[in-house]
Amino acid sequence: MRTTKDFLEQEHRNLVAVLEETLRFKYGIDGSLEFFEECRSRLGFVAAELARTPNTDIDNLQRVGGLILELSGLLSRIERSSVGEYSWPFVEELKRIAVAICTEATLTKPDSPPMIHVLSDGGLDQYQIFTESNRPSSAGRRILTIVVPRTLKHFVLLHSILGHEIGHAMWQCSTHQNALKNIVNRHLFSSGTFANPAATSSWLFSPNAPAAVKSQLAMLNPYGINQTTFFNWAQWPAWIEEIICDLIGLLTFGPSFVAAEANLLYSMNPSGAGLGQRHPPVGCRINYLLTGVSLQSFDGEAFKDANVTGFINSFWSALKAKKQADPWFDVFTDAQLKAATDEMSTLLASLPPARYSSPTETDLRHLLEQLHATVPPTGFQIDGTGAMNCRPIDFRHTLYAGWVVGASSDPLAFERLNRLCQHGIMQQRAIDTMSS
Repeated sequence: MRTTKDFLEQEHRNLVAVLEETLRFKYGIDGSLEFFEECRSRLGFVAAELARTPNTDIDNLQRVGGLILELSGLLSRIERSSVGEYSWPFVEELKRIAVAICTEATLTKPDSPPMIHVLSDGGLDQYQIFTESNRPSSAGRRILTIVVPRTLKHFVLLHSILGHEIGHAMWQCSTHQNALKNIVNRHLFSSGTFANPAATSSWLFSPNAPAAVKSQLAMLNPYGINQTTFFNWAQWPAWIEEIICDLIGLLTFGPSFVAAEANLLYSMNPSGAGLGQRHPPVGCRINYLLTGVSLQSFDGEAFKDANVTGFINSFWSALKAKKQADPWFDVFTDAQLKAATDEMSTLLASLPPARYSSPTETDLRHLLEQLHATVPPTGFQIDGTGAMNCRPIDFRHTLYAGWVVGASSDPLAFERLNRLCQHGIMQQRAIDTMSS
């Protein structure tokens, strides 16, 4: 009969063989070499741990088994992350934000940036990020694997929701976790609906909860899930993390994030009242995001051009119509959200280009004009003298313009808008390269 150590050593050899096969593929613009070297280093660590661990050391064998399991999952995901499958220009822009936010001290050096890979899988609910555990014991660099729905892999306007997933990576990043905890605990979770699990349960089971919520809670009652036991079933810390990540998404991607989240979440839960084990109700999430939009003045741009103003007003009117009117869905006060988002914004501002800034009227008008002319939106323009002018354009402004055009009275087909914005981001990278 094979021992536990024998089995783990065999699986280690299997992983070495799988890793060798990855050299046949190219992952992202930078290729697979960095990924290969990082995984080879981790496998070397595992081999050394196995060599020094006797069959009788059950605790250490279990720990090494966990490392092997992590690596096997990572390798299986990365194998599905091949170049050409996704909107790599978008991913490269996303990487700039993730690197700024998630650079941290590791075994190799005090400021190691993460490696990022993308794969597609499943349906509308599959936007997520595998962040790895805090400070992987055998890691030289953290590897972040981002998942986008298979059918939406080219829908860059919806990819704005990855601002939320970057939030998960930031929350798991040892460099910023304490700072974030300090901000949110002081301003959001020291009082009110989310002061503690008991306060949240009291709010959920309150007499003025919407009928749809009461109906769902009643369906859980036969399973022994009530006000006292609700957070034995649901995960209160996960709810807290989702709220934090929503606010990071808002502050990193601005209006396009709120539009993407509202459209995606309401597509899966139209009532906004759905209860999940790991997520607070959709309506609550959209309500505090829309309040945050106003508190951060993302909807307060004053434009001179009447056409631009009209397009912007149409966008915000359509988006704000998704806000739940029932005050039960408002789980934070304006003062709580203002204080929290202001301090989070200051933190993100220290990590450029992480924090979102609103576009100028000139840039936004130019992007809108290009989209209405079915031209990929970029910072390229020919002036009245025939001279070519190029200027930088933040890819998040391109996404915002796409959502604005999509909400106008004569919107382009959503799929076409996504393709135009996708190509605009790609062409802007060429413009920026040429101009540098």
